[in-house]
Amino acid sequence: MERLFSLQLFISLYLKVKHRFMRYLNNFFVSIDQLGNVLAGGNPDNTISSRVGYYNKHSGLNEKAPWQWRVFEKIINFTFYPIDGEDHCHEAFHNDAGEEFDNKTKNVLVAILAALIIIPSCLLISILLYTLYAFGVVSPKYIDRNKNIKKRLNLAQAKLDGTLHELNEHKVYIDEELKEASAKTIETAQNVHNKINGMLNLRERLKNQ
Repeated sequence: MERLFSLQLFISLYLKVKHRFMRYLNNFFVSIDQLGNVLAGGNPDNTISSRVGYYNKHSGLNEKAPWQWRVFEKIINFTFYPIDGEDHCHEAFHNDAGEEFDNKTKNVLVAILAALIIIPSCLLISILLYTLYAFGVVSPKYIDRNKNIKKRLNLAQAKLDGTLHELNEHKVYIDEELKEASAKTIETAQNVHNKINGMLNLRERLKNQ
């Protein structure tokens, strides 16, 4: 009985330490990622991973990203597989989706700077992460989509509340551009609301069949 209790205690402590270590490791790599993006001429609020994910999946351009950015995506995704699983760059974009991204995909200088940062750093990071992965210290994380979306909706609500406070507390010059931005925000919020309601209704129908 005592051995069983000791084993349960050891497993519990191991999982807590592992969880804290994974969180620390994640925060550490995010800070490096953001620094790398700044050095490559990007927004300091973005990581270079989210920038690559944006270029490849959500830039809004009606063409594929240039080959170098597709190569960068493969390199980064492979590097961070041991802690993030597949499609690291796309997931990073989801986490940074509220930030401002540039469209410098065809800028040769930016691509060269990015290559000088991504390739050497990913080589070193991959050696570390795959070593930890081989010994079972780290593992690909489970992505809780429900939790992620709730968090993003709460952040969006906080930003809108801040906008309302500013409108109430200061004189603001209102023009058509601001009116259009407000209308687009309402439209997107309504689309999200409709999507969530539609998924809930579908789940109820399937449950009642």
